[in-house]
Amino acid sequence: MENNLINIRNTDFVYTLVSNRIGGHLPKDLKAVYDSCEHIRIIATDCYFLHYSLYPFLRAKNEDPILEEVRGYLSEYMSEERYQRIKMLTTLDDEMSLVYSIALAKSIIGKVLGKILGEVDLAELMSPNESVKAKVFNAVRAMAEAGELGLILEIATEEAEEVTKNANEIRELIGGKKAGKEAGTFKKVLDLAEHMMYVKFMKDIVTMSKRLSRYVPKASKILKRRGRFGDELSGYALTKKVERALPREIALPEELFLKKLVDEGFLMKEKLSVAEGAYYLLIDKSGSMVGEKTVWARSVAMALYRMSMTKRRRYFLRFFDTRVYPPDAPLNDPEDIVDAILKVKSNGGTDITNAISVALKDLVERGFSDYTNTIVIITDGEDVVRDLSKELKRANASLVSVMIQGDNETLKALSDQYMRAELSESGGARLLKIVEVT
Repeated sequence: MENNLINIRNTDFVYTLVSNRIGGHLPKDLKAVYDSCEHIRIIATDCYFLHYSLYPFLRAKNEDPILEEVRGYLSEYMSEERYQRIKMLTTLDDEMSLVYSIALAKSIIGKVLGKILGEVDLAELMSPNESVKAKVFNAVRAMAEAGELGLILEIATEEAEEVTKNANEIRELIGGKKAGKEAGTFKKVLDLAEHMMYVKFMKDIVTMSKRLSRYVPKASKILKRRGRFGDELSGYALTKKVERALPREIALPEELFLKKLVDEGFLMKEKLSVAEGAYYLLIDKSGSMVGEKTVWARSVAMALYRMSMTKRRRYFLRFFDTRVYPPDAPLNDPEDIVDAILKVKSNGGTDITNAISVALKDLVERGFSDYTNTIVIITDGEDVVRDLSKELKRANASLVSVMIQGDNETLKALSDQYMRAELSESGGARLLKIVEVT
């Protein structure tokens, strides 16, 4: 049996390697069907190279009747504008091409499972024998003979295109192609891209965060301080401490050395180090923070993550209700941040004092109290907030509070900046500007 592409064959080692990679990202029950049917493996792997390659070429005819019907569908698909649009994301991009072929395989296998589950139970499927393989093949052949295969491929193509677009947006949020090639990161991107197909508020967050990214400065003034240590040379200064003097000063003749020691002192290097500390985001996940409230708050959190990279600041994220989430440590890895922003559910009560106290404790324990820090809390809670001004000073932290559809006088009194949120793009831009200069 031959595949439908001329410039790479299913007998090639690279083709087999990609086919196995596609199967490796499928759930166990779907992988069992995938492994049982060479036709499905060829369809999915051909589509990987169809989207990855600069110039893929289809053969003129395939002797296998099932693959010939697939070839005819692909020939029409390649002439359409949507194919060219999706190829802008997948061409020479292994990750996006892999996402596409995995999503396509899942959709096709789902239709096959619908045909055979009455004849094959799950236990048989997980340990396929020749009988199970025959039933899988017969289901695929029956779909082709009934003229259903073209429609199934059309549905699978539409789903694969949407998942691929979602995956590209998720990857851009995490940091683009340079975000990392680890298997765990790819799986997280794939998982979130599939979730976005069915959870509307996830799509809304991604869409708004992309709009807000236009307001994140491409460059920003970075606060620096002078001292003995740092990343760059600031200039020279005088010191009476011999151990800080330049080597050439130590090597001076004895009379000149003693004169400098008792008079003006020795030359020393003065360096600049970044004084920017951390952005620490606290997002209310209580039951009242649903709908447009949570979409706006989480979109802003993504935009502030982008700003942290511009300002060369660390970024920490926690959600809170009466407790904080995650309980052990704040999120700071890009993929974990994006995953939580898109998937953490809103429920529970509100304890603002506890959330701010935990953030301050984190900053002090991690050694950030020597730097300039900004805590941003986004909430609709109106509970009484304890005076934490001493703790804020100890952590060298400013508090920016964002109140959604309400007011909190005790929080306002504690805050360096306090704003009532306007749940719009302009409202998000306003907060970004406030945080940038805080």
